[in-house]
Amino acid sequence: MENLKLVDQEKFLNSILHVSGNIRYVMIYDLKGNNIFKRKMDGVTDLLTEEENKIALKHTIDSWNFRNSLSEKIGNANYTLQVYDNLVRAIFPFGSKMLLVVTLDNAGTPNDIVKRIQAILSGTPVK
Repeated sequence: MENLKLVDQEKFLNSILHVSGNIRYVMIYDLKGNNIFKRKMDGVTDLLTEEENKIALKHTIDSWNFRNSLSEKIGNANYTLQVYDNLVRAIFPFGSKMLLVVTLDNAGTPNDIVKRIQAILSGTPVK
């Protein structure tokens, strides 16, 4: 997964984006906060400015790195959910050096969406 080829980028992001109509964004970042790939659902209006997104991402990465520092004791993080009044962010490890960040609106059920995204990440066909 870490060596996602540029030609596979659109196909992969579309497979995640189309898991649910509740998905707003699909983004892949390295653990330094650099945007690798980003895809937005058509018609989605940004809730945060670009600067606010960068700050939120920095906190997300810091939290992820902290969890990783405890992994010998508590195990590896499979995903995290950040649930807000207006959206949900699901963060998944993408290889060992990147994160997949999926932003959802609050209309859907995140557990089903998370399971379907995990299936894609593991290479299991989505039903």
